Amino acid sequence: MANILYTVIIYPLETIFEVVFVFARLTFKETGISVVFISIAISLLCLPLYNVAEYWQQLERDTQKRMKAKIDKIRAVFKGDERYLILSAYYRQNHYHPVYAMRSTFGLLIQIPFFIAAYSFLSHNEALKGASFLFISDLSLPDRLVSLGGVQFNILPVIMTVINCAAALIYTKGFPVKEKLQLYGMALIFLLLLYNSPSGLVMYWTGNNCFSLIKHFYDKIHTGLKKIVLRSLVSLLCFSMIYYVLAIHRGNPRVRHIFAAMLFLLSIVLWIIPLLKRSIQKTTGADYPAKKLFLFFVLSGMVLCILTGLFLPSMLVASSPQEFSYIDNNTPLFFVFNAFIQAFGFFVFWPLCFFFLFSAKRTFAMAGLMFYAAALCNVFLFPGNYGILTLDMVFENGVSPSVYEILVNIAVLCIPAGIVLFFFLKGHSKIITPIIVLSGIMFLSLSINNIVFIQAEFQKVSGFHLDKKAEISVEPIFHFSKSGKNTVVLMLDRATSSFVPFILEELPELKDRYSGFVYYPNTLSFNGYTRLGAPPIFGGYEYIPTEFNKRDTVPAVKKHNEALLLMPVIFSREGYQVMVTDPPYPNYSYKEDLRLYDPYPEIKARITDAEYTDIWLKEHTMVLPSQSDILKRNILWYSMLKIAPLFMREGIYQQGSWFASFSGYKLTNTLNGYSVLDFLPQLTDTQAEKENTALIMVNNTTHNPSLMQAPGYRPVINVTNYGKSPYAKESEYHGNAAALSRLADWFSFLKQENIYDNTRIIIVADHGAQKNYVSPMFPGFSVNIDNFNPLLLVKDFYASGSIRTDHTFMTNADVPFLAFQGQIENPVNPFTGREISVELKNNPLYVACSGGIHLETPNAPRITLDPDRDYYVHENIFDPANWKRAK
Repeated sequence: MANILYTVIIYPLETIFEVVFVFARLTFKETGISVVFISIAISLLCLPLYNVAEYWQQLERDTQKRMKAKIDKIRAVFKGDERYLILSAYYRQNHYHPVYAMRSTFGLLIQIPFFIAAYSFLSHNEALKGASFLFISDLSLPDRLVSLGGVQFNILPVIMTVINCAAALIYTKGFPVKEKLQLYGMALIFLLLLYNSPSGLVMYWTGNNCFSLIKHFYDKIHTGLKKIVLRSLVSLLCFSMIYYVLAIHRGNPRVRHIFAAMLFLLSIVLWIIPLLKRSIQKTTGADYPAKKLFLFFVLSGMVLCILTGLFLPSMLVASSPQEFSYIDNNTPLFFVFNAFIQAFGFFVFWPLCFFFLFSAKRTFAMAGLMFYAAALCNVFLFPGNYGILTLDMVFENGVSPSVYEILVNIAVLCIPAGIVLFFFLKGHSKIITPIIVLSGIMFLSLSINNIVFIQAEFQKVSGFHLDKKAEISVEPIFHFSKSGKNTVVLMLDRATSSFVPFILEELPELKDRYSGFVYYPNTLSFNGYTRLGAPPIFGGYEYIPTEFNKRDTVPAVKKHNEALLLMPVIFSREGYQVMVTDPPYPNYSYKEDLRLYDPYPEIKARITDAEYTDIWLKEHTMVLPSQSDILKRNILWYSMLKIAPLFMREGIYQQGSWFASFSGYKLTNTLNGYSVLDFLPQLTDTQAEKENTALIMVNNTTHNPSLMQAPGYRPVINVTNYGKSPYAKESEYHGNAAALSRLADWFSFLKQENIYDNTRIIIVADHGAQKNYVSPMFPGFSVNIDNFNPLLLVKDFYASGSIRTDHTFMTNADVPFLAFQGQIENPVNPFTGREISVELKNNPLYVACSGGIHLETPNAPRITLDPDRDYYVHENIFDPANWKRAK
């Protein structure tokens, strides 16, 4: 219950703190200034609340002052029950109740949730660690500015308290002693609470106190000038920020221009609002009763809560329930319900608080209805084509709507806004209410349907989920032979071939560390996604799209499993000791469904992805949010992006950081694969039980990349050296460089153990990056060649010399043939009886460019191909003349 209350009440405020803080850091590039900025910004945002609090406090003072003489007389004359009855009667005559005395503490009560949110956000914020500001050396620690006799004293809390008392002195002039003591007592309590707190938190609260002091001076200004002075100051601040953003700040030009336009609009709106208020007051619109306005407001808030907290999250999770299963031992529905609780705080609890606190009920109701209409328009008419959303909440294609799309979105949004305004002003409540209720019922029904489906899929996963009964340790699981032959096939998911020359140029030592390797840049993949791009790696040309569909009596899932089993089964039947790790989509499952290996007890299969992450973090004394923490935070942000107008989406997405103040959010998912590569020397020994071995493994370091610390390309929370490559700021490049560097470390270990020469190593990818980085884009040719140009590196037995390049036309379906070559004579597919060969490569090959695998059901025999978008390719894949439309 405490967690739910925290999520509903405090989490929305904490999120606002984080957004303002991240925005300030992006703008000023200085953590200390960001803390000052957040103090000013939150104080300005809370100003209307403080004004309401002071109104109620003043009302209580005036009421008490008016009744004081009579109350004192009653208390002097009467006693006991008689005094109580007469006081009660007197209170009723004055429409007063003793509980109204709580109004005098409203100013104090309203600070409590903001204090808790500030404390929660700043007290343990990783961004403050090591950050200095003015005379403060580390904002994450107490200031310790004065040392006397070996004892250190914190000065900033004392300064904070002095300013707090000065503000209270000015504010309480003429107030009763009781109220003065209350404020001075609070100043003392804050001194005790914050004395040993991080200086960043104390600096924030000191800024709040400075704002209060200035505000109390401002309150002394003549009433007629107050609003003009305030608008002038805010306008001046807006124009100062516009100058800084456009003339000084260096960042994304699109974001800078959009933000400058928003600031300019704000500075204009400040002066237009009073005119609009007068205009609205004069408008002859429908006069709704308070209950009807409340109904409009609460219904629009509830529908928005269902839309962002249930419907959109459940749609996201339902797209791949197995991926969200058993993340930190959570069910996928945990993330849906968590998003709903968060959305309830954002769209119901806090909006209702503001609705009851302020008198502009009509304005609130109209704004709620317009926001509701705009959100629906953005979700369903402008969903955005951002590509696949990965489990670390990163879109494959990024979020960058064009100026044209933004203008169209703004123009279209004017339509529902105008319709809502028309119906609202004309008093058509009989139309408005049913529409909102029906839409809410529809979203709730669809959400329940998604929830039922998610739970059913989760039950399937629970049937084969591997419980971690023992603590994982880093010990050898890959056993090599010193006397026989070892064969390694390593699929680096989404490793991009075109990065290799740049990596070797930046890290020339890798040329010798990859001794004996041949790099094949002219390599083709048959699809840009794993489900269709991986089967040819493991099963050869019988599992490329066209051949896959020819066997139209066999379910697709069975053929997929055949591909995964082909090499392990052939090797094991030849007497090899076989190990398989992390097969891609076994049984078309996202999770570790290793049951397809049960009929083959001689094949050892296990999951390594994410198994060693916690150990790696512990060894490197690094603290990162868990995968569960990432999803709990960012799923609601995903919903916010969907309901937002297009001009706000790039800012919300923030290149996949979703306004996170901590830069390690994406790194967690990267480490799930990276930790395996980093531990490979410790996971390998020479204690094979058989003469020959085969290791077939998959790793996701290149699929879930993060920026790394160059030149070693190792994970750190705050990257300071991005390397010297032209792609130094691209996480895809860093992921590839890190994977190849850690494999080089493993190869050094193999050489040291004298098992490198007798080992054949094939490093291959299912496909390349979805974004085009290196390969040329030709006029009239829409294919991103990088996406279909997977990495292929091959080292044969006893090969030597620096890595060399071979431009022979290859595909990733050559891998089984290369793995068996010279070891197994005339290998045959154990499921079809056909010989493993590469003859199909002599003809143009069909490449499914139209997207991932499309199946009506997992048991459907054929995958859906699109000849209008697909191509036949042969020979040099970098020559557009060699790409011919399949139709």
